[in-house]
Amino acid sequence: MLDCARALFIDHGFHATGVAQISAMSGVAVGQIYRDFASKEDIVVSIVQDDCVSFMDAETLRDAIDHRDKPGVREWLRHFVNPQDERGDEDGARLFAEIIAESARNERIASIFTTIHDDVRGKTLDALEVLSEGKDEVPAREVVADLIATMSLGLMHHRMMRRDLAMEPLVEALERIIDREIEALRSGHQ
Repeated sequence: MLDCARALFIDHGFHATGVAQISAMSGVAVGQIYRDFASKEDIVVSIVQDDCVSFMDAETLRDAIDHRDKPGVREWLRHFVNPQDERGDEDGARLFAEIIAESARNERIASIFTTIHDDVRGKTLDALEVLSEGKDEVPAREVVADLIATMSLGLMHHRMMRRDLAMEPLVEALERIIDREIEALRSGHQ
């Protein structure tokens, strides 16, 4: 049922999708949906949480951080900035854009998004600490973490708006910026 709801939300948005449509597409009776979820918003919340947890791949990052595995940490950052590189998940990007838009209107979704954003930021700070070998100052690391998040969101939106544009040169340029910023953290020249 959640997969059907997700597909409908991608195609029509949260507001233009009703529980009756989810029921018709999934084959799950409306009454059963309301027994499992108190409201359509609860379905949205479940999908938002599942998608964000899946996207984060926190276990992979935590393992790389715990083992001080710099190539593993760097690969996680690369995936974070350019998740479509491996998955080609245009639908996921469209849904994420819908989530961001909904977070501007819906306090509950905004709260979930803020919690997830804070978790991502914390994990990115931990990743940068490994990559900078702890030679930087926390405020400098915070700026780089915010820069990485901004570039990731910007690339996702740019890709959706400019489907005809070759992204590889842009992604490579963004990765060079990140590499320079990490080197600046490592050398203490922020």
